[in-house]
Amino acid sequence: MPVSCFSQVSRAAAKTEFRKNKKSKTRRRLRKEREMQSQGVWSTLWRKYADYKYNKFERFAVWEMIEPYRRPKTFTALITIYVAAFYTGVIGAAVTEQLYKEKFWEEHPGKTVPLMKPLFYRGPWRVYRGEAIASDASSSQ
Repeated sequence: MPVSCFSQVSRAAAKTEFRKNKKSKTRRRLRKEREMQSQGVWSTLWRKYADYKYNKFERFAVWEMIEPYRRPKTFTALITIYVAAFYTGVIGAAVTEQLYKEKFWEEHPGKTVPLMKPLFYRGPWRVYRGEAIASDASSSQ
């Protein structure tokens, strides 16, 4: 029985202590606000700026300490974009080549279609099987 009585007393004391702390925190906050109002505008701004910088430093300092232990970021999105771009290029090349063949067949029906020159590559290129189209300089001679 005395134990429960003691716990009741300690609970009441804890509640009272909590209320006192809450009131004192509110009082401190109000006092700080009054002090800030009595000070000039510039000193208030400088104080707020200092608080902002300090809080920012605290926030980032914690993340900088944790950073070496974090899981690395995934490359899934980047790889997905690269794969999509590659296959877009493949499909685009196939469509371009098909249009080239159809245009050649319209102009020269029944003939074999020569290899298509690269559109976006101006340098030398070799063909191991089949014959390449003669360059513009040699065909005009």
